[in-house]
Amino acid sequence: MILTEETLLWHKRAGIITEAEYKEKMEEAEAAAEDSDIDAAIKGGASQLSDLSSLKEGEYESTVTTEGEVLNESITGLVVGGLLATPKLMELLGKAINWISKKLGGKGEGKIAKWLIKNGHKWEKFYLKVLISAIKLTGFASKVWKNEDGSIDGQKITTTAQVLYVVILAVAAGAAVKTILGPDSAIIKALEATFGTVKVSEIVGFLGKIKSQVKLG
Repeated sequence: MILTEETLLWHKRAGIITEAEYKEKMEEAEAAAEDSDIDAAIKGGASQLSDLSSLKEGEYESTVTTEGEVLNESITGLVVGGLLATPKLMELLGKAINWISKKLGGKGEGKIAKWLIKNGHKWEKFYLKVLISAIKLTGFASKVWKNEDGSIDGQKITTTAQVLYVVILAVAAGAAVKTILGPDSAIIKALEATFGTVKVSEIVGFLGKIKSQVKLG
């Protein structure tokens, strides 16, 4: 249980805890507050994706191909590359990115990275639910997740949605710390450690272009 600053101060003055213990517990309380703020930012970002009314059925069916040389690319590379050609989908992601980046403003890169390692999957299912709906509706990257008979490969469409989720987190976190994250960023390394099915290194090169297309408020 994390005690309040007032309670800890009272415990110290009453001799229940030492000065060193007081400082340690205060650090724990501050870290818990930071985690709570980041948690609320990520959770709130998911609610910004709920309105899919701007998207049209099948409008992005042809944005990603798997023919010829592209066959050798990973799902991550195909998805993030195709994303640049989908302005309405980018606008949708931008709503979550804007929300998160504003709420994370002032948080250090290290603190965000630590939260991602510890809690990166916490709100993932809420994002994936709406992202998969958007992907199915628009047909975005359908050649990645749709079988030849027209059926859906559940694992591949989930991975496609996970790529978009990581893009949201990476761009939003970068905007919050006022930079475009590079491969050596603590946040990028945290995303790599947390989302093993996504080749985060292939997203890094696109972050600048994605950020330029997202209207950050």
